[in-house]
Amino acid sequence: MKKTIRLLAVLLLIAGISSCGTGDNKEQNGQEENPSIVKRRRDDGTLSSVNPVDKDGYVHGVKTNYYEDGKTVHSKITYVNGRKHGPALWYYRNGQAHEHTSFHYGRKQGLTKKYYPTGELMEELTYEQGEVQPGAKKYKRSGEVIK
Repeated sequence: MKKTIRLLAVLLLIAGISSCGTGDNKEQNGQEENPSIVKRRRDDGTLSSVNPVDKDGYVHGVKTNYYEDGKTVHSKITYVNGRKHGPALWYYRNGQAHEHTSFHYGRKQGLTKKYYPTGELMEELTYEQGEVQPGAKKYKRSGEVIK
């Protein structure tokens, strides 16, 4: 029993040491790299985006883009093998949602909602294969439909 515990402790120690300092995190030309995450930085060093990537280097997962301050989220867009596919959200600088939409292999698909900077619903649009469909609705800040 003690031998098993010691063996597990040694294996965990080796695993911990081997995962440290492997050189997976590099910063070159404004990019920090990891096998599955790429962080892009502006010339001034502020964070521009965090991109999960697949084995071929294509964005795969939720890409987060930042405003110039490097802290405030500008957008979160879902990608599959380098193409927009799934939910996408854009934000105002104040953190309120600006637009919520969905993509199907690079084209807007389904219901898109746009909001005023104060959070009230501004517009609803429906997309089919990237084309706006009839029936769009625009709203006043009070919630009334604009005719």
